[in-house]
Amino acid sequence: MPYCKFCHHEISKFDRDVCPFCGGVNPIDSEYKTMDVTRQIGKIKDEVELYKSKSHLSFSLYAMFLGVFGVHNFYIKKTKLGIINLITSFLFEISLGLILYFTGAIKNALAFLLPFLILFLFYLIVGLIYLKKDSLKDGEGEFLR
Repeated sequence: MPYCKFCHHEISKFDRDVCPFCGGVNPIDSEYKTMDVTRQIGKIKDEVELYKSKSHLSFSLYAMFLGVFGVHNFYIKKTKLGIINLITSFLFEISLGLILYFTGAIKNALAFLLPFLILFLFYLIVGLIYLKKDSLKDGEGEFLR
């Protein structure tokens, strides 16, 4: 809506001849142009998608049952941490399995299954701790819902 150039009241664009408040002649500047901004707002609104935070329960369950593979970190978009988690778990399992196998402590496939079970129990406990924590954030910095 335009404003009167004399009294600065908001007036209708149809009051071009006389201001209804102060009676000034030609209250609207001749350069004043109106434009429809709703089309621009509609375009912006369609392009922007609201961010939906990740589920706290899903994150905890992923940590409990698939934490060995780092799935819980990939779920909350912490990809680097997920890759580090995956690599360290793999190296721990292989190195401890090789140590158990070549030292003669266990001379079968159980030498590689035992480290996996240790990691599984570790991430089961970590997932339970995550389940109790309320202030967890995802990779975007948003709290988990």
